[in-house]
Amino acid sequence: MKNHKISTVARQLKSSSKTNSTRVASPSSDDSKNSFDGIAGGKVPVSELRTRTLSPEELEQAATELRDQVEALRPELLPLLGPLPISGRIWNLQQPSDAVAFSALLQDRLLCLPELNRNSPCYSARDLVLLYTKLKYLETFSQAELAGYANAVTPASPSTVVETAPLVRVRQEEVRVVRQLATVANTTELFSRLAALLHIPCHGDAWNEIIKFAANALPFAEQTESLLVRGSDDRSTLCPLTKTNSYNASTIPFSTDVARGSCTCSSISLTAFDHAERLRKQLLLNSLSINPNAQSSSEFFTTKMRTARARVATCLGVSDMIRADQLRVLLSPSGTDAELWATVAALARLYSGLGEEENLPGGVGPEQCKVTSIITAGGEIGRGSNSASGGRHFSRLTPSGEAGTPGEPLRKFPSGLVDVVTLPARDDQGAVNRIEDRIKELVHEKLDRGSGVVLLHVVVGTKTGYACPSMSVVDALAGQYPNRLMVVMDACQMRVDRLLYREWAAKGYVVLITGSKFFGGSPFCGAVLMPMRCVFEMEAAAVECHSEIALPLGLEDYFSRYDIPEDMRHVRERLGTKMNIGLLLRWETAFVNMEPFCMIPPANVSAICKLYMSTCRAKVQTSWSHMVELLNPPEPTESDSSSTVTPIDTIVAFKVCDQNDEFLDMSALKALHTLLAKDLSDALPDDALAKKRCLLGQPVSLGKSGAVLRIAMGADMFNEVYIRGKGESDFAAAMEPLFENDDAILHKIALILRHWEKLHHQYIEECVEPTTLEPLKPLSDWNFSVKDTQVASVVHQMQQDGILGGDDAEEESKLAVVYDLNAIDMAFQALLTSFPGHFDHRFAMKSCPLTFFVKRAIENDVGLECASIVEVKHALRLGCPPHRIVFDSPCKTRRDLKFAMNAGVEVNADNFEELEIIREHAEAIFQSSFPECTPRYAGNLPRVGLRINPLLGVGTNACLSVSTVQSKFGVPLTPENRAKIIAFFCANPWMTGLHAHVGSQGCSLEMLSQGAVVLSELANEIDTAAGTSRIKVLNIGGGLSTNFDGEDVSPTFAEYVNVLRRKAPQLFERTGRMILTEFGSSVSSKTGWTVSEVEYVKTHPPVDGDNLEQTAIIHAGSDLFLRTCYRPDLFERRLSVYNSAGLVSMAPLSVQNVAGPLCFGGDLVGRRVELPTISRGDLVVVHDTGANTMSMFSRHCSRPAPAVYGYRADKEGEISLELLKPAESPEEVMSFWG
Repeated sequence: MKNHKISTVARQLKSSSKTNSTRVASPSSDDSKNSFDGIAGGKVPVSELRTRTLSPEELEQAATELRDQVEALRPELLPLLGPLPISGRIWNLQQPSDAVAFSALLQDRLLCLPELNRNSPCYSARDLVLLYTKLKYLETFSQAELAGYANAVTPASPSTVVETAPLVRVRQEEVRVVRQLATVANTTELFSRLAALLHIPCHGDAWNEIIKFAANALPFAEQTESLLVRGSDDRSTLCPLTKTNSYNASTIPFSTDVARGSCTCSSISLTAFDHAERLRKQLLLNSLSINPNAQSSSEFFTTKMRTARARVATCLGVSDMIRADQLRVLLSPSGTDAELWATVAALARLYSGLGEEENLPGGVGPEQCKVTSIITAGGEIGRGSNSASGGRHFSRLTPSGEAGTPGEPLRKFPSGLVDVVTLPARDDQGAVNRIEDRIKELVHEKLDRGSGVVLLHVVVGTKTGYACPSMSVVDALAGQYPNRLMVVMDACQMRVDRLLYREWAAKGYVVLITGSKFFGGSPFCGAVLMPMRCVFEMEAAAVECHSEIALPLGLEDYFSRYDIPEDMRHVRERLGTKMNIGLLLRWETAFVNMEPFCMIPPANVSAICKLYMSTCRAKVQTSWSHMVELLNPPEPTESDSSSTVTPIDTIVAFKVCDQNDEFLDMSALKALHTLLAKDLSDALPDDALAKKRCLLGQPVSLGKSGAVLRIAMGADMFNEVYIRGKGESDFAAAMEPLFENDDAILHKIALILRHWEKLHHQYIEECVEPTTLEPLKPLSDWNFSVKDTQVASVVHQMQQDGILGGDDAEEESKLAVVYDLNAIDMAFQALLTSFPGHFDHRFAMKSCPLTFFVKRAIENDVGLECASIVEVKHALRLGCPPHRIVFDSPCKTRRDLKFAMNAGVEVNADNFEELEIIREHAEAIFQSSFPECTPRYAGNLPRVGLRINPLLGVGTNACLSVSTVQSKFGVPLTPENRAKIIAFFCANPWMTGLHAHVGSQGCSLEMLSQGAVVLSELANEIDTAAGTSRIKVLNIGGGLSTNFDGEDVSPTFAEYVNVLRRKAPQLFERTGRMILTEFGSSVSSKTGWTVSEVEYVKTHPPVDGDNLEQTAIIHAGSDLFLRTCYRPDLFERRLSVYNSAGLVSMAPLSVQNVAGPLCFGGDLVGRRVELPTISRGDLVVVHDTGANTMSMFSRHCSRPAPAVYGYRADKEGEISLELLKPAESPEEVMSFWG
């Protein structure tokens, strides 16, 4: 690759031995670290390395030992290594700063795309992606490591302090942003933060292109070990200190000396990690491709998920059944999550006609229909299975990344329709319960004397390796109740004969599988083999009136539409839109063992299994009976002991005795399980065995009789023995290394027991207190207003450029409205980042309909609120998507409504009469019986809502309060109207929104919040009355007051959100509703100001008791500042004075009037204001005029509208001005009069 194509980061790293970079870490110059262990055995001094060129031999040795260092300390970077860069850089990867810098170098090299132009938006997006990847890597570090990273440079001399100070500041800023990542409201705020760190301007068409590319790449822009835990639950989360999850496994490919934990979960192998990394690389590079023929990120990911489902089917031997439309494969974040799919299938079955009167037993009504889920082997399956089957959260973290409360129902889940009955696996004495009779009794009770659907779970492989209940009993019940009994085969351990999957699928049973147990995939990944009958029923349920019950809203927290086949399009629409990258990568790691295993002949599988298990048990029994006691495997549940339904015998469960010959209880076994998985050499440095990491299956409780640990065979062991034994034609010899490892496990158990107190104290009892996180001021608190000091610079610049003033200047050049373009972008960013993601925003065009401002709204991903049909047409002309426009006028004509609705614009009706007009138009569109048509036919209509008046009274500014009894806006929410509104919504399924606006300037935050409360309560009443989620949109309006008394923004959007959270918490619940806002002047007021030359000054004769000295006449008055001139008590503006040179006036203060040019006695912009004494030719600035100035411009006296300018200031303070709208010409003014 040519040098000029190497990125900034790479160049800085390659030269880091000479100069300090502000983008990446540099090594500590601590004298104790002044030699690199990987160069010449650590004998070459740093000073020598930095003053001479390394020989090829030394470079080769450095590369080899750097690779060794990566393998030992940062194995997650191994797949990225490739050819190592030639550099004299000395790496110490124990130091977080060096680890992050080295990772940044490798990631940068990964994204060296020769087709990218440095000046292209995609290249800037690449920089955002690299920075994000770096920050997400930092996020995996402990608080102590982050502190070390931020202050890693410890200079040896004062000159070095000066050189490295910028680097330290950059690192500290990076750490602050890392600590804020968890609370970033949305991608808009995220990109703004990243751009701020990289000094990329957040505005203009280029920025929109940048974030488009960056947004495509963002889902893949984390290191693989982090992505592997995304889209899962809190069981997968890695501890920053230990880098392991709650089962002591890891997604980082640390070397695990002995892996026997496949019955719980496995640590990832380097081979599997490399496969996942290669797949991530494909996804990432495709997302940044500028090739016009490349697939979009979504299309490419869809292809990969489709391939994953096909690979699952191939491994299980059911591909032909999919082609024959006998089943479908649905992916799931884990086997536990897969339980939800089974319950959804049962709910769909319940609503497929079984709840109709003619299909129910005598004396049973539809209201008694429900799903009963019978969970077998309770205590020996996943702990969350009961909750998941009942539609309840089982973890504090859902796969979507949203929080969950264990035991609480999923959002909108019909928990009253699902009962869960759990049958324990064992009795109090630890004996296996025989539950067949109880199951028959339950099924008959529910289906003979009751109603609904029964989900009967068959566990084919419990934690200790047995199956229940008997398949002969299950098959008989399924034959007796072919419609209302659904059999769920829980084969998540995957320790069964491959032919069984076909057999179960042919019977129409739902089959739950995983790739993260027996097959050793990264935890966790699951799937469901869903019979086609269930697929059809789910598809039908997804479009019927009960779709929100059969496929509740909360499913989108667990499943993405990418997880299931494209031909299940109606079900897909009920799922989340986020790509579950982690699930795809985890299945990729599972295929590493799954695909080779499924190629082994069944006879060889059986032979390997029998030989290993018999030898392992014999060795344990013979040599370790004083320390462990084997748990005897239960007898098969089938009368025919050769039945393939019996799980493959692959789990050795055993109790452990302590030094007093007492069995360890569950708590002690958990500690032992953790200690086995750790390197204990810090505590026991003289014992080589202490270093071995041994991962076993987690302990299993046996009731009052104690608990057991488990050694489990995994597919990786079968593959290893088969490949080696096939070559040697001797499986016994091939197993010897496995037996040696098993012996190491037992020796380490003995070692731990001998040093129990010491190890337990050091590794189990000691807890590390987390460092208090330093809060970072959110972007939502950005004070985006124009600052007075900047106004002075701009006025001076305008005067210097001849835009203002001058004796020979034309009158039109003596007045200008000016906007700070950076402040506009900041205002929109502050709005977007203050609210959660389910809030959407519409800018109230009436406050500032200037084309450039409206375009800034659209480009900042803010929609528009229009108060006239011309504003609607203006918004459409400027490119705003119709569905992001709200038409809110209180005076819409029939023609206005027809145009807006035909254009796809959202309409909020203002009264019942207007609703009737809309109804007539809807009837014409539907051309069918009405309103009986179902909501699915309403797709031809845009969203239609109703504006209500919540009757909250007046604020401190009565003329802008619109929630009074006499208000002209909306339908007053009287008891009579409330009933009428609810009835109308129930009768018209195309009505989906409610709108309320309390008022604006002078309305308190609490008053605005109360309006949202009233709106939300009415929406809930409508949903209850309609029996479905009818209200999809709550439009809470705008109304945030503007601070005209000073330059600061107050109140901020963030302050409003805080009040909303206290007063209207229901708005922040994830109910599937979109919340709209309609802010106008609170966005635009403080981004603009007006400047005018003083044409004349009139001195007033002294009057006793009156200190008014003079009146200055300027070129703007009530034509631009209508509210200020007519109601100065409510809309007073701040004024500033500059001399004719454009500099801040230093004249003595005096009391003056500032008057406009109109022939109207009240045309006063400032009344008796104390200002520097104004002279003719001075310049007067009226602050905070970004809103309701040009939009309220008056034609009185036929004066032309002024020019509008915009400016930006760069980080050096340089001002660049541009004309946004020229002043009106006399001809344009005269043409107004006809």
